Order: sequence, then C-alpha cells, then structure tokens
Amino acid sequence: MKTKIITPEVVVAYSQCPQKAFLLLRSEDQGMPHEYVRLLEEQTRQNRIKYLHRIEQEHLGVSTGSDAALSSDENVPLDVHLKLHDLAAICDVLKKVQRGSSLGSHSYEPIVVVGTYQVTKEQKLAVLFVGYVLGQLQNQLPAIGIILGADGKAHKVVMESANRTLIPMIKELRQWTGSVPSTPPQVILNKHCPMCQFQEGCIEHAERTDDLSLLDRITPKTIRKYHKKGIYTVTQLSYVFKPRRRRKHRSKSPISFKVELQALAFRTGKIYIQELPTIHRHEVELFLDLEGTPDQDFYYLIGLLINKQGARSYHSFWADTPAGEQRIWAEALEMIKAHPDAPIYHYGSYEPRAIEGLAHKYQFDCAALKNRLVNLNASIDGKVYFPSRSNNLKRMFPIKKCAIFLSKCLI
Repeated sequence: MKTKIITPEVVVAYSQCPQKAFLLLRSEDQGMPHEYVRLLEEQTRQNRIKYLHRIEQEHLGVSTGSDAALSSDENVPLDVHLKLHDLAAICDVLKKVQRGSSLGSHSYEPIVVVGTYQVTKEQKLAVLFVGYVLGQLQNQLPAIGIILGADGKAHKVVMESANRTLIPMIKELRQWTGSVPSTPPQVILNKHCPMCQFQEGCIEHAERTDDLSLLDRITPKTIRKYHKKGIYTVTQLSYVFKPRRRRKHRSKSPISFKVELQALAFRTGKIYIQELPTIHRHEVELFLDLEGTPDQDFYYLIGLLINKQGARSYHSFWADTPAGEQRIWAEALEMIKAHPDAPIYHYGSYEPRAIEGLAHKYQFDCAALKNRLVNLNASIDGKVYFPSRSNNLKRMFPIKKCAIFLSKCLI
C-alpha cells in the first residue's frame, strides 16, 4: 500500500468525485491518466520550466527543494516541497511579502504555474490547498495565492476562504488515510468520468449494478430521492413511469424531461414520444458545426453542410493558429449569407455561444444570424426518448435508429 498523503491532486479529485479521491489514496492501481490530462501536464511542465528559468535569471539567489527554504531571508524559494503531517504540496515559487509570521517580519505567498490560459475552479482549489499548508507552516495564512497561466498572466486567488472550503474536505479525506480499511464511497458517474483514469472500473461497476447514475441527465440529488423510495437501479426506475392522460380543455403545459421515461426507453429498446417534434423543410438548409479550444477561446474548424433540394455539399474552414480564426469565420459567414432564407441547424448550445463570442471579438451584429438558428436538440429534449442513456450524439445508441427518426420529423 502506498503512503497515504493528502495532496492538491487528491483534494481536487474529491471535489470532482469522492470515489476518485478514495482510489487515489487507497488503491495500488493508479490507472493511466487520460491523454488530455497528460497533454495539460506536459504544457504545465514546459510553462514551469520557462517561468522558473526566468526567475533564476532575474534573481541572484534562489533555493529549491524543501520547506527549509522558508527560513531563507535572501533567496527566492523555488520548487518548494511543503509537508505538514499527512498534508503535502509542491509550490513553484514562494513570493516574500512584508507580513509578520513565525518566520519573522516577513511571510510568503504561493505562486503556482499552470499550462492553461484560463483558470479553472480546480486550479483555484489546488492553490487554496497549497496556501493552507503554507499558512500552517508559517503560522500565517497568505492573503492571496497566484496562478500563473500559459500566457504569463497572473490570476489572484483570495485565501480567506481556504479554511471554510478545505477543512471539511480534509476531515473527510483523513478518514481514508488511516490504517483501518475504509468503506469506499458510492460510485456515481458524472461529467468528470470521461477524463478519469478510473473510468473503466467505475463504469463496469455501475453497469454490473445497473446504477441510476448510468442515466446522463440524473443528478445526485435525484438519485438520493429515489434511494429513499427504495429505487436503486435503472430497471427499477423504468417501472415508475406512468403516462398521464391529457384533458381536452386543459391548458398545454411545457414539456419537461422525465428520467423515468428515459430509463423505460433504455430497458425496452424502444423510442417513446411525449410530443412529436415538427421541423419544416426548406429548399435550402444549412447545418453548422464549430470546433474549438475553450481554454484559448479559439475556434479552429467551422463545418458547413449545404442541402439544396437534396443535393448536399460540405465545406470545411480550418485555422492552424489563432491568427487564422478571423479569416475562416469571414469565409464561412460569406457562404452563409449567400443563402439568407435558409435555416441553420445545429445540435446543442455550443454554436450559439460560439457565434456570440466571435461577434463580440470581431465586432459584428449577429442578431439576424442567431434568429436563423434551429437547435435540433431542443426539438427532441423532453419530447422524444431514444433507447440510450444520453442524447449526446457521441453516446447515443443506436445512432442509426435515432437518425432515421429525426429524418422523418423533418417534414
């Protein structure tokens, strides 16, 4: 069994999924990190090397290695290993400030280097943990922590919430670091699963137990509600749905998503309809898809399918660097404007947000363009239930059956 030390990685994992944090602390098999996670780690490593080299060039004295660097009164502490009992963290740089502590008239604030351009809540939580451990060692909680992004920008994180945020987490995590075997938390699949190194084992467990969290739209709160009623599996949930007969003169209420009906569709392998969606056909129709990297606010691919009386043509606009983004958007926009009466179909909310972002960035009015957008997902959400666990196009199964159904709705 590996040494059970609570680190920023464990704390961040707990905020995403308690099961992941438990496995990091208690499991011998740590799994293989997702490719995207490894990419971010490599970007962080390169950014850290570049930043620490700059610090070494700008300061005559630096020290590295352990918390002994805290006692240094002249050097700039780099790559400092902070450890307090079962808490441990590595801080890239300690910034000296004139604020009294057990070290004397000065104390330190943490600087952590990351490989992303935008700061995530997980990165902020990690810095809070580093600041908390540092504060315990110098008997003075830092006022702020700094996250240094890939673009060199410094993002401040106020440390005053560290005690309130971290202490409950640390208290729970310490129950799993003892020598006595601990009961693992319940496996609940969530949005973080696709990038988790333990995903395969958790999905296998969830499928074996027919766990409610297999359904994409169900929330932990809803799961707890059904557990109180003695419903623990998707199969059990599928028998809960009872269709209600609509009264003729009753005012039409908005259609809402019913997780029980999703479970029923999945169990029976059938498509269930609460309301038949109707999408009117046009002589010319456009289908739009954008791909980008949210971290850099950069859209590198715009795909446009033009359907003109059954004849289809596909156009792709690529940008290898952010400098080419404006060009490909102008090219795509010119082709879209050539068909001013054609509806623009898309799936989900990503494309409208992207168009708004591009309009703000390049200063053009997107109101007319947005009025032409038709969200196919909104046309089926809560109305049509496919025999799948999700309406996500990458997960939907059987995709062929779903595609045939949607094509029949286009009248």
